[in-house]
Amino acid sequence: MSMDSMKNYRLAVDENGSPFVLNSKGSIDFGYITEEMNLPPAPIRIAEGNAGPKGYGLKHIIEGHEKEIINSGYASVYDFIEDVASGFTEIKEGRAGSFLLEKGDGYHNTLFISLSKEGDYWKVISGGVFRIRYSKNKRIIHSASEVRTSSPGEDELLPFKDK
Repeated sequence: MSMDSMKNYRLAVDENGSPFVLNSKGSIDFGYITEEMNLPPAPIRIAEGNAGPKGYGLKHIIEGHEKEIINSGYASVYDFIEDVASGFTEIKEGRAGSFLLEKGDGYHNTLFISLSKEGDYWKVISGGVFRIRYSKNKRIIHSASEVRTSSPGEDELLPFKDK
């Protein structure tokens, strides 16, 4: 999906002045890191960002990883980000204060995040589809068979299933 065709931006900006992207529900929050995940609790957000080797955010992911994301079955980079940010099953330690949100079995759909300077949100730096060996030896911060996809305060009881 080209940047020209994407109109999912909001006037709110990140710590670098780049506009946040809106999720499919019209919010700038794509997911949440909660207290039980062993990291500071805060929403996960992605800014438009910029492309290039030192880039970050949506433009960076589109430039560097769009083809592999589409080839893995996602309709767009935007859909990939929304899916992983709201449905990750593991958090692993990355480099230089970053963390990896991972989802998947045969391959890991991964978002790289770091805490904003003010500590009020987790920013998506990059993302892509990686072989399992990429993060095999990285320290697991949180692992869950089910990850909360609702917003804090929207706790709803899920139906109980007998095994």
